[in-house]
Amino acid sequence: MIAPVVVFVIGLGLLGWGFFRQRKRDVMDATPTLTCAEIAAGAQPVTCEVKGAATPGPRGAVRAPFSGHECVWYRAKVTVRYEHHEYRDGKRHTTTRERTVHDDTCPVPFGVQDGTGQILVLHEGASLDGASQSVERYEPAGQNVNLFGLNLRVNFSNVKGHRYQEWIVPPGQPMYVLGAAGVQDRQLTMRRPDGSPFIISAISEEQLSKRLRIEMYIGYIGGGVVIAGGLIWLAIKALHG
Repeated sequence: MIAPVVVFVIGLGLLGWGFFRQRKRDVMDATPTLTCAEIAAGAQPVTCEVKGAATPGPRGAVRAPFSGHECVWYRAKVTVRYEHHEYRDGKRHTTTRERTVHDDTCPVPFGVQDGTGQILVLHEGASLDGASQSVERYEPAGQNVNLFGLNLRVNFSNVKGHRYQEWIVPPGQPMYVLGAAGVQDRQLTMRRPDGSPFIISAISEEQLSKRLRIEMYIGYIGGGVVIAGGLIWLAIKALHG
């Protein structure tokens, strides 16, 4: 019975993923777009959308750790690929696995300039959609050794190599941000709203909405197909039980 349970869990996971994609899209459709000037004129904090160009925050631009590119935001990730050994039935089995050993985002807030003013995005580790990938590199482990004129790669550990990935948002990148906006210490800020998605995107609202719609259908249709397949499987097993 373990296999049918796994199938149903996968199906429910896909349905849940589709639901959260739909919820995110519905929130975008229902949230008003305001300019920085309109936010500044308001007396109370408000959940809204802001569209503009990415600009450095009060601390200035930052340098991405792997590429060294100037940016306002980055994500740097390192994955190790290694051989895993285990013994079953008196035999040694070797599989290649991967594990993330470093996954860091820029802690410095950045601004969004829309022509009427600038708002500071306090992302605090929130995910960012559509950032440009600036590094995609795999470095095999070990050292190059020249032996009798032959270049060989020598590696005595179970580590096979490291994969380096980096994503950045350069200054001037068009941005779409949905969050709780208000004035803090005489500075317009946007942060994670209570009970609502915090959306930070380097692609337009229209592009993001289209992508969320596709992902929503994938989740709903895929989840329905997986669960239906599981029910059919159980029915066949019951008939031949």
